Amino acid sequence: MTERRIKNLREKMQEQGLSAYLITSYENYRYFSGFTGSNCALIITDDKCYALTDGRYDIQIREQAKGFDITVITASMHEHIAKLLSPFSRVGYETSKITDFELRNIKSMSENVEFVPCPDFGEEIRSVKDDAEIAAIRRAVICSDEAFSALVPKLIKGMTEREAAALLEYEMARRGSRAPAFETIAASGLRSAMPHAEPTDEEIPDNCLMTFDFGATVGGYMSDITRTVHIGVPPYELLELWELVFEVQQKCISHIKPGMRARELDEYQRSLFAAHGMENYVMHSLGHGVGLAIHEAPTVSRRSETVLCENMIITIEPGLYIKDLGGVRIEDTVLITKDGGEALTRTPHRINIKL
Repeated sequence: MTERRIKNLREKMQEQGLSAYLITSYENYRYFSGFTGSNCALIITDDKCYALTDGRYDIQIREQAKGFDITVITASMHEHIAKLLSPFSRVGYETSKITDFELRNIKSMSENVEFVPCPDFGEEIRSVKDDAEIAAIRRAVICSDEAFSALVPKLIKGMTEREAAALLEYEMARRGSRAPAFETIAASGLRSAMPHAEPTDEEIPDNCLMTFDFGATVGGYMSDITRTVHIGVPPYELLELWELVFEVQQKCISHIKPGMRARELDEYQRSLFAAHGMENYVMHSLGHGVGLAIHEAPTVSRRSETVLCENMIITIEPGLYIKDLGGVRIEDTVLITKDGGEALTRTPHRINIKL
């Protein structure tokens, strides 16, 4: 599996005329080597793969990074990287993952080496999932689905947003989630109008909407789901808002076609909201890729020229947010197939909770 991934990376390197490529980001060194420790750098050349880490991971990296030449560092990581890079004339690096300090430090110890800033080849390659990745994300989705199903009957009068979020994270952990994919959002009443509201110690009010945005991490891969649930009997204006967002979300999933540009999908959801005069209440793009990171390529925004293709996994999460009224977001993790979009999430969209 890693051999195929490295082959794809080497093709990118050849296109840029690179003799070596330096990887320092967690998601990419895990993807290409299988190593899951917290400190690592990879150097990929035309015919060699090097992995560097410190003594804490000596045994682990030899077990996980099969086929790599292992270096357990005894001095600074930068010194060892510079030493391994010294025979190569043109070295690419991940511009978004390395600091200016780190790069200057490595350059100062690397004579006659040209360092070439590159796009994140790893994230680009990761945007199309293989079978093992799809299976892992399915497991993460099942974990979050089952956890939310367990949470709903436990929501009671007097419970706070923070308690609800903590209970949901506990239910995911019970079902195998190593950690929440991101900080769980639990926003009720007027606070649902904030897309990224943090849970508070306020009690969940009755007769409102409440947004839960959460995800699990299973086998390193993540899920992402949002449900805006009915608490009691919300005001009619909020019920109308919910129905519109749900309609748009379902239409967007049905609209997915391999070969379309990501921006076309985002523009489609905006046009649907505009037809109802609600375009001014859209505060974020339609979605994003999900995998080893909770936000990764492709971005489903009106600026994205990425062509969507089979085996990409994205979120579809339209939302409307109105100050002093409330907000609605509905999100599923979606696999792009040869025929369109398959929602992996199975949690019901319509959920009513009586406190």
